[in-house]
Amino acid sequence: MERRRFLGLVAASAGTTVGGAGIVRSVAGTGETRTGDFLAGVSIQRSPVRSLDRFGQWTGKPHAVVVQYATLGQSEEEIAQTITSLESIWQHGHVPMLVLEPTFGTKTETPTTISRDIADGKHDNSVDAWRDALTKWMRRGWGRPDRRLFLEFAPEMNGDWVPWGAPAGDSTPDDYVAMFRHVHRRVMSNGLDSSNVQWIWGPNAGGRGGIPIPDYYPGDDVVDWAGVNGYNWWNWVGWFAPPKIYGKALKQIRSATDAPIAITEVGCSTEVDSGNDPERKGAWITELYDYVRTEGVKMVCWFNHTKETDWRVFDSVRGTDEITQDGETVHVYNAYRQEMTKSTTLGAHPVDRRRLTDREFRGEF
Repeated sequence: MERRRFLGLVAASAGTTVGGAGIVRSVAGTGETRTGDFLAGVSIQRSPVRSLDRFGQWTGKPHAVVVQYATLGQSEEEIAQTITSLESIWQHGHVPMLVLEPTFGTKTETPTTISRDIADGKHDNSVDAWRDALTKWMRRGWGRPDRRLFLEFAPEMNGDWVPWGAPAGDSTPDDYVAMFRHVHRRVMSNGLDSSNVQWIWGPNAGGRGGIPIPDYYPGDDVVDWAGVNGYNWWNWVGWFAPPKIYGKALKQIRSATDAPIAITEVGCSTEVDSGNDPERKGAWITELYDYVRTEGVKMVCWFNHTKETDWRVFDSVRGTDEITQDGETVHVYNAYRQEMTKSTTLGAHPVDRRRLTDREFRGEF
């Protein structure tokens, strides 16, 4: 575990002190590092601020992390719109997670050589446009970078459903590694560091193609968190408990790095072989968070969207419970709320001006 010891020494040299009752005070911040199990995160389908308000009213706790999706090939105007969304998330009190996919146009329009093309510098103008926009955003209002975000770049590279994945047919894991390292180097070249951006490497829990997950690992010097995506839906092979979904992938990830683990996308459907079963989904939610705590996962981001199916735990088509907000009946899964209200589930920091302490941002709590 040399990496973790090294990070601890870095924190100590930066002036971090250890107080009583397991509380760690960061001299650089305004808050105390909390003791807890994991950071609570969510991605929202509808208008983020209103949805986050409603979500927070229900859970009684603001999420620490809110996910925003974007693509590398966005125009300057589209990048500006994404930055506006990041700022809205920040002003609402959360650390954004930007999931940046290396596509130009749609996924089907993006060539399956895209990993190699980006690594070779053919899209440096797009990478630099993102670098400049993100750097400017993080430096707003201060003489040094102040805002921060998690950046998950090119996730699910072990799947054949994304053009940057080797299983799609025209690239290799080495191409992916070269792309990740190239983009990391250029994005961080304007003076940002790990206190501003925590990079997440995120394979899919399943994947295709038979290539071991560690073959895609870009290296500890460019990866701060190891993420994993995984869903439970009867129509995708079958209904499985969390250890069955995540266990094999986590074992492979941990063979490559001891970086903190984040489940960056998770959802569960009510659909089973005989119709819909909200109670079973509710039980699965409890199983998930029990598993997260057992495995020492440090961040979990629920995918509160309707996409292939209804993955939502709040404002869903069905639910185990109903609440009333603004005169409207809202279907919810109370198992999720119960997990969020636990003191060891960490939401946004109540006083730190950067939404999380430095150590919480690094998954060190």
